[in-house]
Amino acid sequence: MIKMKKYLSLCCLVLSITAFSQTTDLKKIIKSADERFDMQDFFGAEKLYIQAFNQDTSNTTVNYRLGVCYFELKDYKTAEEYFLKTSSSVSLELFHYKAAIAHANQKFKKAINFYNGYKIINGKKDLTNEEVGQLINKSIYAESVIAKPRNVSVQNVGASINSKYDDYVPLISADEAMLFFTSRRPESTGKQLDPTGRYFEDIYFSKKSGSNWEKPIQMKEGINTTTNDACAGLSPDGQLLFIFRTNPDLISGDLYECRMGLNDWENPIKLPPNINSTFVESSASITANDKIIYFSSNREGGFGGKDIYKIERLPNGTWGKAQNLGSTINTEHDEDAPFIHSDGKTLYFSSTGHQNMGGYDIFKTKIADNNEWDIPENLGYPINTVTDDIFFVLAADGKTGYYSSAQQGGYGGQDIYKVLLKDEFEQLQVIKGEVYNETDSSPISAKITLIENETAKIQGIYKSKDGSGKFIMLVEPDKTYNYVIQADGFHPKTEELVFDIKSDKPIIFKLQKK
Repeated sequence: MIKMKKYLSLCCLVLSITAFSQTTDLKKIIKSADERFDMQDFFGAEKLYIQAFNQDTSNTTVNYRLGVCYFELKDYKTAEEYFLKTSSSVSLELFHYKAAIAHANQKFKKAINFYNGYKIINGKKDLTNEEVGQLINKSIYAESVIAKPRNVSVQNVGASINSKYDDYVPLISADEAMLFFTSRRPESTGKQLDPTGRYFEDIYFSKKSGSNWEKPIQMKEGINTTTNDACAGLSPDGQLLFIFRTNPDLISGDLYECRMGLNDWENPIKLPPNINSTFVESSASITANDKIIYFSSNREGGFGGKDIYKIERLPNGTWGKAQNLGSTINTEHDEDAPFIHSDGKTLYFSSTGHQNMGGYDIFKTKIADNNEWDIPENLGYPINTVTDDIFFVLAADGKTGYYSSAQQGGYGGQDIYKVLLKDEFEQLQVIKGEVYNETDSSPISAKITLIENETAKIQGIYKSKDGSGKFIMLVEPDKTYNYVIQADGFHPKTEELVFDIKSDKPIIFKLQKK
């Protein structure tokens, strides 16, 4: 009997030590998870919180934070499951998250009810009643827009481009022959994770073969580095690429330009300080005539968040002073991803403000003859959705657009989508050209300036490729143009441009040596 008592006592001691050890381990796991959560590393935090959940499924704080992780990772279904396992005693923001999930699932009346409940509860909250009112307006607007879809066709570009990681910022040449984009894949240069638990950004490109995109190729080291390198903009002829690169602090970031050389892209050159600031400049778009850059920045002195600016090239070739586009375009929220169409008048951008369905929506505006911008027009559903829709670009045909979206049903994270605009827009004709030496037919790197006859304004400035002499330019089919071709060591050539809009054969230009 005494031996039995000693045995039972020993068992109790072992169980107590085991339970204490498990409790200690659980606290360590939750502490590590909380640290990742506070850093907004929702990937890392989710993995640790799952470990904690497996040890204690009733921990309401763990369940709440798991719900937040899945919400931030755009897995709304799983987020909702964990939010059902917690209560508002953990955080009053539970009502806010439940409303946001209902909105993401297009259950707008349910979302409005949760938002109204959030407004009336007492206590410290992340959102003001004014901000909640704005979210309610988004639900009302989204419901009305979805009921009247636009005559467009939207399709995911598919697994040849998209992956289970974030793929975004599509950039296309005007003839739709080249696609550049940004991705956060494990094979990123350096193969390192950023502080939020995602792989650093790298730039990829793909060539079109028939109607399909070829397997993407990572751009070379020097363009891609061990930290963030992202697409920011592309000239219409596809020979000038803007990239965004984070600074060593991984907080601020600047714009760079890369030019196509003889056979490859040259290394990036940082744009001057009248474009870059100590804040973040992340997107850029240049007009076809090479005279104006539109870009986004969160610098001080704007209307709030990110704003869109423009900067004009001076007669001496340098850039002037950056100008905010003003309150017609910019709001107290974020405006980003400007894209100036090749007509030089139509601007597309994304905004979390204006009349909006939720997240970033894509807008269109046009500059009038008095240099005033029209009120931005929301591109509507199904281009815009209840999540982020951003980085819209348009081909020269005025009908084919590309953009990135975090909508459900994709391959994972943000995906790249193609849209066919059946009721659009500013159609331009892509003209292919080739410049050769008249004597020996060798290709020439030349500058081609296109001038509209009626207005005598420069419509575009283009450059033929060093190795092939090839280039593309954009024209309005119902207008007439003169061109000027200049190349070092050759006599310039000026003539009226004669083209056949029904032919896709290149126009051959030959220059005489001096």
